[in-house]
Amino acid sequence: SPRRGAAIALAILVLSATLGGGRVEGASPLRWEKDFKSAKARARAEGRIIMVDFWASWCTFCEKLDQTTYKDPAVVARLARTTVSVKVNTEGRKDELEVADEHGVENLPTIGFFTPEGRAVARIEGYVDAADFLKLLTTAEIEGADMIEWEKVLRTDLDNFDALYGLGSKMYELNYHEDARPLLERARRNDKGSLLKRKRVRMMLARIIESQSSLTDSATMLREGLALPPEPDTDPRLQFLLSRCLASLGKVAEAKSELTKLIAAYPKHAVTASARKSLAALK
Repeated sequence: SPRRGAAIALAILVLSATLGGGRVEGASPLRWEKDFKSAKARARAEGRIIMVDFWASWCTFCEKLDQTTYKDPAVVARLARTTVSVKVNTEGRKDELEVADEHGVENLPTIGFFTPEGRAVARIEGYVDAADFLKLLTTAEIEGADMIEWEKVLRTDLDNFDALYGLGSKMYELNYHEDARPLLERARRNDKGSLLKRKRVRMMLARIIESQSSLTDSATMLREGLALPPEPDTDPRLQFLLSRCLASLGKVAEAKSELTKLIAAYPKHAVTASARKSLAALK
């Protein structure tokens, strides 16, 4: 899956799971939707995030979640108030297998949080008790609230720059580059936001393009960002990334030129120390 190995912004708690035992169906007092599709429909209608409990029959810590965390009164009350919950059997129906594969679920238990449109918000890997779960849920609720609002805006205004930028940058941060790229490309075509965001759109696209296809196209995107009016925080970052692309393409003289200009124009910027090291390495 292209999403496998995604780096999720929420802190991931990992505890080793052991084999053996079986899941006690119906052990949890939570209301569980029948499948991910119906969970998304309800979440969209109610403006909530989705909590997906990925499990398998052999996973003893999955069963422990049902018997402890998912029975805790505070957890049950919070989830009932802010989320739509659904279980996905990673060895179950075809639709369940597809959801688990799409989101790169390899360790169990895994708890994923998603927007009503199915975009990943955060995830927890391994067993967590009620106290830790509630702390992590708070982060997921905060992250999800912004994402839900951006999705709501885009339902009626497909080219809203700020919503495209918000969702695109969030997907980029979470390393869901295939989700981020079309959102950021639409933002670039619309291009009606602040100068800082317009430049950052091109910087994120350049990084995605570099990882997915072409250093040359990445360099072109970085130059496009630099061609916009100057912006003192983003421009040195764009120049530094451009120098790296040029060096990788064997254009050492051009790379040196970009680094030299960066150092002269922004002597105290956060990336300047790295620029000096890179320039020294190229000489």
